[in-house]
Amino acid sequence: MPDSPNVLVYSDGAARGNPGPAAIGYAMFNVSGKCLERNGRFIGEHTNNVAEYEALLWALDRASSYTKEAVRFHSDSELVVHQVNGVYQVKKEHLRKYVERIQQGRKMFRSFRLIHVPRENPRLQVVDNIVNKVLDEREGG
Repeated sequence: MPDSPNVLVYSDGAARGNPGPAAIGYAMFNVSGKCLERNGRFIGEHTNNVAEYEALLWALDRASSYTKEAVRFHSDSELVVHQVNGVYQVKKEHLRKYVERIQQGRKMFRSFRLIHVPRENPRLQVVDNIVNKVLDEREGG
């Protein structure tokens, strides 16, 4: 049985147009549910899949500043979760580099888990709102 995480991380990325203007975000919570940190940023023109991977990498980096112990990451991207966990093959070369970087990054933690959660997850909704706000502001709306 995996270690109980002491940090829960939710990440999300989106591109309007796919490819199009893209933004990423994350939110980190302790086991009591307190939000430790959340943030979002614009990353230029990318696909949804690249945005999801970029968000996870950013979240991985930020989480490592809080703990090196047990961390559980959450994403609504089935593709990202299953590619990182080895369930799906990575057929696109440009996505393979992301999987390799995440595999390296996960070594920073004593225990690393990445699980798929539905878009409706309340904590993921927090991150989705951050990402959409970044994109709305970028569009001037």
